[in-house]
Amino acid sequence: MRPFSFVCGLAALALAGCASAPPDPPVSLINSLSFDNPMSGKRDGLRSAWPVHSLTGSSEHFPLAQLRQCDAAGNCSWGVLRAQRSFGTVRAVDGGVSLELDLMVDVDRSQHAATPQQNGSMTIPANVGALQARQHVQRALFLPYGKVETITLDFGVRFDLCAFRLDAARQPTDQCDLPYF
Repeated sequence: MRPFSFVCGLAALALAGCASAPPDPPVSLINSLSFDNPMSGKRDGLRSAWPVHSLTGSSEHFPLAQLRQCDAAGNCSWGVLRAQRSFGTVRAVDGGVSLELDLMVDVDRSQHAATPQQNGSMTIPANVGALQARQHVQRALFLPYGKVETITLDFGVRFDLCAFRLDAARQPTDQCDLPYF
């Protein structure tokens, strides 16, 4: 009786391992938060790629950044951008990736960030016009492989997502048209 229970235990472990194994082929997800750099006017931001099998329940805090918006007369207001994205369930499915996105973007005169990755603050001087907006985006999304999903936010801030598959040499087989910064 004992050898039978040992074999059943091994079978259960093998099945559990199969249930949590990364998809075949491996799938990754790019997320990018971008905005116009207030000094150069060029597009700036942060882009990162993650294996899909490790994203469920993950969060990413983006570094603090400054934004600027000017009117036709040349009067400019400034703001400090703080952003965070979290994923609920993320999984590779036929033709793409299914995910639950929670994106929080806060633009204000002053921001403080205290996370394991960063600890800092920025403040726009009191004699300068300040930008202010808070946005909370919660969406269930399906991302077809190689197609960029864009979420447009206030003050020219953009959040882009794109899923792609990798071949045996860990090279992308799908093209995600997202810029590097």
